[in-house]
Amino acid sequence: MPKLTFSTNEDVSLEKKIDSTSPPIQTNPEDLEYVYEIRKCAEWIKSNDFRKVCLQFPDHLLPDSSEVVFRLQNALNQTVYILGDTAYESCCIDYIAAAHISADAIIHYGPVCFSKTSANIPFFYIFEKGNLDVGELKNNFHNEFENISGHDFVILVDTPYLHRLDDINIAFKEYDDVHIKRIDEHDILLEGKTVIFLGKNETKLINIQFNFNPKVLYYYDGYLKVYDARSRILKKRNFLIEKIKDSQTIGIVIGTLGVKNYLRVIERVKKLISLRGKKYYLISVGKPTVAKLANFPELDIYVVITCSMSEIYENRDFYKPIATPFDIEVALNADEDKPLEFSYDFNHFLHDKFETQNFENSKEVVGDVSLLSNKIRINSNETTLLKSDAGSQVALKSDGTLSLSTSYGAGYLADRSWKGLEQNLGQTEPELAQEGRSGIAQKYKNELI
Repeated sequence: MPKLTFSTNEDVSLEKKIDSTSPPIQTNPEDLEYVYEIRKCAEWIKSNDFRKVCLQFPDHLLPDSSEVVFRLQNALNQTVYILGDTAYESCCIDYIAAAHISADAIIHYGPVCFSKTSANIPFFYIFEKGNLDVGELKNNFHNEFENISGHDFVILVDTPYLHRLDDINIAFKEYDDVHIKRIDEHDILLEGKTVIFLGKNETKLINIQFNFNPKVLYYYDGYLKVYDARSRILKKRNFLIEKIKDSQTIGIVIGTLGVKNYLRVIERVKKLISLRGKKYYLISVGKPTVAKLANFPELDIYVVITCSMSEIYENRDFYKPIATPFDIEVALNADEDKPLEFSYDFNHFLHDKFETQNFENSKEVVGDVSLLSNKIRINSNETTLLKSDAGSQVALKSDGTLSLSTSYGAGYLADRSWKGLEQNLGQTEPELAQEGRSGIAQKYKNELI
């Protein structure tokens, strides 16, 4: 599987998958009860009297799905459904697919993003089970922090190690300044504290560093390592912000239907783009892939509306840059008095700053220099776009100048050298329809052996 390796300093590196697939996992039959907590799931279903329950598996856990369903149905004496090939990210609750059978509950297996969900259906998480040597973790902690005075430690336990939470609490009970927290707790306070993250997910580490602002952030991967990605992330943000300012046509890609406020942030992005006199296209193609988005060459940049754990933001295979709603907000509605803290989760900053600067009726023409192309950009709200009868766009400037714009949409396609099949009406003599080949592709009837 292709992997992207990046370094946060000279001695620290993390491996991050750049696609959403993982090798298929086949669990030993004797371990299925422990890994998937089948008895616990059955009790949850019975206690709530659910009749139509869907089990949501990520692709790499699907080999175990049939056996899990078989055991669960025997315990419940009722039909249980499998959700595979989720519509978008498998870490989000796929209530859209569950609605196809009018399901009244979902049990979610595997990695979880903990994004605020827009689902209105009961759901139950069964986390993955990772291997963790708690004794080795304690030894690493003792060697790294021989003198813990002056530190306020928080050990933040990610989902793969929540099943070892009791063992971790017992191992660190002798330390008064060490607090053990689950990653799914709602009242986590990490600002100014020394945080040790028990997990390997890069996106979660980025969100922890920017959202909670810890004093020092460590992650544990056999031994403790300092993590700091501020410089790398901010450099990338600055590039994307400049790219958005340079762009004239922006693609808004719908990458989720399960995260709370996804419709609200789409409307927010559309409003900011329109107020800046730019053009946008709203794109819904299911799971965004390189091949799908390559069908829109007229776009200068994509902004993807998706969950905070999506790998698409780190994928370098796309032909155009991939931006976040945060980048759009900063590029098109920057406010120096109220700077935003970066986050992949748009719900983190959406409620903090939703007002728009007063440039809707502004007559001021603002010019600046692009840091990417070294060209002067003119940001003026005086230019409006009017539709003509021919379907092209007419740009009306303040001095009365008219110009035909064919830089996007049908006009862009009309200027391409290849235009598809031509009708040539009146030029090509029509022919009668003829019978084609019959049979199957493996061997047509008129095909010689």
